[in-house]
Amino acid sequence: MENNENKYALDFSDKYFDHIKEHSKSGQKKLIDKIEILLSEIEIAPKQGTGHPEPLLGYGVRDVWSRRIDGKHRLTYEILEDKKEVFIMAAYGHYNDK
Repeated sequence: MENNENKYALDFSDKYFDHIKEHSKSGQKKLIDKIEILLSEIEIAPKQGTGHPEPLLGYGVRDVWSRRIDGKHRLTYEILEDKKEVFIMAAYGHYNDK
């Protein structure tokens, strides 16, 4: 039995869902599976785990992090510690892409 008290709640942006649709349309089943694994880790420990979690600069006082999905794509999310919530922002491309 899992203890949900210690888990972070996940909330998702519309952009995230658009990105998942893009991955699905392009037949990226393995990539979607990897995202699901990363999300399950983020629920438990948003700053630790696979995908090389790293804090992102340029967001002021916001606690924004990134994890590698693969060589091209990153999962970007904001940790809202006071609410014990993680807001999943994006799952397509790389935050450095212009």
